[in-house]
Amino acid sequence: MADKMDYGYQMKGNDEAGITIEQFSTKLKNCADVLIHHVELPDYIDLTATLYYCEGMVDAGMFHLGLLPILQKTENSRETIPSSQTTEEVERHSPNKKFMKVDSADVNHLFCRLFSGSVIITFSDDSSFYEYNISNQPSRSPEESAMELSLKGPRDGFIEQLSINIALVRKRLLTPKLHVEYFKIGSETQTGVALMHMSDEAPSEVVEEAKRRLKAIHITSLNGAGELEELLSDQPYALFPLLEYIGRPDYVVQSLMKGRFAVLVDGSPAALIGPGNLLLLIKSPEDAHLPFYYVSLERLLRLLGLLLALFLPGFWIALSSFNQDQIPYSLLATVSISRIGLPLSATMEMFLMLTLFEVFREAGVRLPRPVGQTVSVVGGLIIGDAAIRAGLTSPTMLVVAAVAAVSTFTLVNQSLAGSVSIFRFAILLCASFFGMYGFIIGMFALMIYLCSLESFGQSYMQPLAPLHFKDLANALLQKPWKLEANRRKKQ
Repeated sequence: MADKMDYGYQMKGNDEAGITIEQFSTKLKNCADVLIHHVELPDYIDLTATLYYCEGMVDAGMFHLGLLPILQKTENSRETIPSSQTTEEVERHSPNKKFMKVDSADVNHLFCRLFSGSVIITFSDDSSFYEYNISNQPSRSPEESAMELSLKGPRDGFIEQLSINIALVRKRLLTPKLHVEYFKIGSETQTGVALMHMSDEAPSEVVEEAKRRLKAIHITSLNGAGELEELLSDQPYALFPLLEYIGRPDYVVQSLMKGRFAVLVDGSPAALIGPGNLLLLIKSPEDAHLPFYYVSLERLLRLLGLLLALFLPGFWIALSSFNQDQIPYSLLATVSISRIGLPLSATMEMFLMLTLFEVFREAGVRLPRPVGQTVSVVGGLIIGDAAIRAGLTSPTMLVVAAVAAVSTFTLVNQSLAGSVSIFRFAILLCASFFGMYGFIIGMFALMIYLCSLESFGQSYMQPLAPLHFKDLANALLQKPWKLEANRRKKQ
């Protein structure tokens, strides 16, 4: 038996300046979750492979049954390869040819691949880095979205893994017209972001503007879709959500087919949909799965709920404190009798009741879902009834505050519900100082502010401002699917 032969392996230097193996190992010195595994290759003289991988991020079965046998297999042993072979032939049998080479000049990409679940491999005769992808990152299976409950629609919702979220959309749109473009945001987090749109539906100028804004984001870390929503908005300090935030892939598909784009963020179980407008935010993912007449009624009720949640408390304070002559006599007598002996003014009563309902709403969000829904409404009414018995408020104030609070629950978008709460207090403050005049001024100021907002160059109040009756009817009312199918055929 001949001794092990040196097949002519020589140290290969990096052509481009980048990180060395020693520097790479030094940077990982304090990363206890990164394991280093040395493998001696039995058929090569003094040749050792070093494997770097992140514990819990790789498939252990593939590592032991797939990667290690590749390195240790002996098909190119000293008995089968003649000693007279050329350098090119030796290079062709080199073990590093079995793996994908990683550019060491791009240090961020190298570490990103390591912490994404790939095994980084180095050889003692080579200064280059190689990758073997056996990623098995922690994740959960698609399940029903906690934000939008499904009655008749599909129950698969987005999860925290970008590739699966894209697949949930792609399986519903089996066409190359669905374009997907990837971005990396955050110098430290390297968060993956995907922009999706239909090439024949979405306006090209809107898509290009979305790409420009994504490329213009230069931050250290991106922690979720909520942060990206603010970074993408036309006005970062806008008090109304300018993009829709949704956790159901079927609704994303509906939006893509209507000419909008979607942005998915790795680590966030939801998608951002734009351009957004106020009427888009009152639509529900379940609308597509219910009869058109019921959906049309529900949308009108949501719009009514939005108006009541915003304006009812301020209107009642302006009416009961400054314009009592406009209240019917029988109702005025009831209100006046109920306020006898109360220590607080009508304005302070309303602020107290609304604040109480806001506290219970916040508590309901933090508590488990079955308990939280009960606490937010029933708890507020029970405490309100106790406040009436204690002589802190009147029944009329409790009813008005409760109607305004319950109307908030008709809103689908929770960010919109938060904005409504802020402006409800602002309009109430104007009405408490200036009466009906202040209420009207506050209402018009809100309308002017809404009309000034834009989402990717499109008016936030369209089709209300500018007014287009045909588009307004389509936005508020649901067409029968047969008419919608005929419209698409004509296009």
